[in-house]
Amino acid sequence: MHLLFLGTATVVPEAERDTACVLLNHKHLVDVGWAAPLQMLKYGEDPLGLETVFITHCHHDHFMAVPQILFYFAMKHAARGEAPPLRIVGPDGDIGTVVERARQFLQADRFPEAAHQPDVVPLQPGASWETDDLNVAACSTKHAVAGLCYRFTDKASGQRVAITGDTAYHEPIAQHAAGCDLLIHEASHGPVSTQSNPAAGHSGSLDAAHIARAAGVGALYLVHYTRSGADETLAAAREVFPETYLAHEGDTWPAQ
Repeated sequence: MHLLFLGTATVVPEAERDTACVLLNHKHLVDVGWAAPLQMLKYGEDPLGLETVFITHCHHDHFMAVPQILFYFAMKHAARGEAPPLRIVGPDGDIGTVVERARQFLQADRFPEAAHQPDVVPLQPGASWETDDLNVAACSTKHAVAGLCYRFTDKASGQRVAITGDTAYHEPIAQHAAGCDLLIHEASHGPVSTQSNPAAGHSGSLDAAHIARAAGVGALYLVHYTRSGADETLAAAREVFPETYLAHEGDTWPAQ
């Protein structure tokens, strides 16, 4: 399995740092940040090679670049004939609305050539799905809107990666990620735990570390953290789970 971090920031991007976005096996995006096509080009990846976009939940910073992706596909494939299928997977009840409104934003009724039509795949917690190279399973997260934590199993290598999206501390994620080689978990609240605040909607790095330890994962990478206080965020998590790392834009896993 090959994983590339295209963004690791919180709700708004920073200079040289897009919001949370991960590319798997060069062709599957998990969330899209604000500028996924540009980020792919920046790191030598071809947006036209995309086959699947997985959205963890339908908050703006996680689906912001859906219109850009649809427009890029439409414009780049216009001179090449019919575009290959693009699938957008996400929480049932929300993902269809996001895709349709992205196409409305692109004025697909007036300019059909400017708005690629993807295949929309709604998933519910507990569902499984697959691509040609990945087995995918989803569990619920604990957030203000419906969310999915995805577990990806690479068919060739057997490596497993779980990606939470935004979530407060949620014990079922540990069972879902049990034995994974890598857990990518948000740490919006920094070097703390939010377990005493059930309405938090986000995690601190201590929450992520406790989930990683309970799941017995190989490594924990923190995303959705603020740059200020990053060292403290990492240090707190390592007290609980030593194999914790801050994900930085451009990082790959396994590390190269």
